[in-house]
Amino acid sequence: MGTLNEQLQNAFKDFVNRYQQGDPSEGYSDQEVLKRYGEVSHAVPSDDYAKAAQDALSKLSPEDRAKFLKTLQERAAARGVKLPGQVASDPKGNVLTDLHETPGQLRDILGPAGGALSEVLASPQAKAVLAGIAAMAFKRMMGGSQRV
Repeated sequence: MGTLNEQLQNAFKDFVNRYQQGDPSEGYSDQEVLKRYGEVSHAVPSDDYAKAAQDALSKLSPEDRAKFLKTLQERAAARGVKLPGQVASDPKGNVLTDLHETPGQLRDILGPAGGALSEVLASPQAKAVLAGIAAMAFKRMMGGSQRV
């Protein structure tokens, strides 16, 4: 895994700070979330990604988590992607880790239909989850105090 240059590290630190303050779906554009997610999601080992996904889901309220999982199911079905197991009862985010095994699949499901450059995410919950995965994965890459 390559190291992130200093400018990118600073941008990510700012992104993580914004994620940790206030609502996890606010404080950044959909485009920034997709960009940050793309920069780190495959730069961390899969077990760190799984922990980041779990952290991101745990930051959502039970209602928002349910909305997110419903959106994920609907968007996956619309794209012909079969989700594993019982998605609705998946508090650990295993479905996110499974989707992550295919590079870009989670981003494609939650991102813009047809890969349009408008890059609008499916829902505020989708934005919060992708932002959370990016923020938590970055913290793990940097060996942050978040290691469990």
